[in-house]
Amino acid sequence: MTAQKKQAAGMPCRKRPAFEKLVIGPAMVLGECVTGGHYMEVLRLGKQMTVGHANPSYWTLHRTMVKETGGFVSAFYRGFMPWGLMQCLKGIPVLFVQSEAMHQLQRRGGWNKDAAEKASGFLGGASQALFVTPMQKIKVSVVACETINKLSPLQVTQQIVKQHGILSLYDGVVPMILRRSIDWGIRFTVSNETKNFMIRHKQHESSGDCESDLALHELMICGMIGGSFSALTHPIDNIITNAMKPLPDGVPRDMVSVSRRMFMESGMKGFIRGWGIRIVDNSYHMAWMYGIGTYTYDLLRNAIEKY
Repeated sequence: MTAQKKQAAGMPCRKRPAFEKLVIGPAMVLGECVTGGHYMEVLRLGKQMTVGHANPSYWTLHRTMVKETGGFVSAFYRGFMPWGLMQCLKGIPVLFVQSEAMHQLQRRGGWNKDAAEKASGFLGGASQALFVTPMQKIKVSVVACETINKLSPLQVTQQIVKQHGILSLYDGVVPMILRRSIDWGIRFTVSNETKNFMIRHKQHESSGDCESDLALHELMICGMIGGSFSALTHPIDNIITNAMKPLPDGVPRDMVSVSRRMFMESGMKGFIRGWGIRIVDNSYHMAWMYGIGTYTYDLLRNAIEKY
């Protein structure tokens, strides 16, 4: 029985934790990043860091990136080496923690499958926030200042710590935990509900004779729908970006102060900048994480159990 079938049946029994997901998570993030996910994030960060009522188009931002870096390829992977590549580590906790939390809530807490599924998404997202905050802080600095991108990872880290202290690596950690937990809670909930709907529909169309597994493209569609709904957390992400971007010493970076400053500078526009590309980015990311990730996990787990 595949992982999809066990999950659909609400079966918490297993032989061991899903350690494969510790590898599958980063691999999916890497695949998504090198095929366009990283550049969408760079364009989004550029949009989010705009101040006032200016509203540059994505094409304008793209042309500026190409001009600053000297070509399309260098702009496409701006900040990827090593900062974007390091961010692949954010894929380590989320799938594994979500899977393990769901199992433990069902087994030890006596939760039903639907409740455990929703809660585990929030826990997986919160665990990811602790991994991604320092790397996101550095990535925002790289996007904001091209000269930083020319330094080694150790030099950049030393520079940030020397100027702002080691705790500056966790600027925006509170809204990051809030945003990631809600974000991944929505992603897993909507993706799983969509998957269950598609399975029921297929079984109804075939009078119950259909397999409960979904094909790769169907799983990717489920992930894309879940990812698009998770973009509802985008205003929180704008607060995080503005808390992390380079600012003069002494400027408060707590959630309330940053929100107040954003509203004074840009009004409500400051909270919704980059929403369009966030929907596309999240959908594409979940097509990899939920769609290709689930499919890869099923293949890998079945191969291990067989041999």
